[in-house]
Amino acid sequence: MRTKLVHTQKILEALMTSNYAALERETNALARVTETPEWAELKTSELYAYTKRFLEATQQLADAARQRDLDRAAKQYGELTTACYECHKYRKGVRIAGRP
Repeated sequence: MRTKLVHTQKILEALMTSNYAALERETNALARVTETPEWAELKTSELYAYTKRFLEATQQLADAARQRDLDRAAKQYGELTTACYECHKYRKGVRIAGRP
């Protein structure tokens, strides 16, 4: 979670400073978080759609950075944060529902 947050903050900084190289680099680094052992618990059938949406958003954001399209990148940043929020909301609900 903290690693995602660091990359996400750097993505926002790159957007605000029009730093396309950093935007693409940090977006790709964020996508690679899904390859870590910590993400393994998210590779379940219930969470597959959330991971898929997250990866699609990072791909679109990286594409926008390569195309130097800040408006599209800003929109995709919103999609990315929404994807993260919805997954965290779902996981929080599952943990709360699972309490005795």
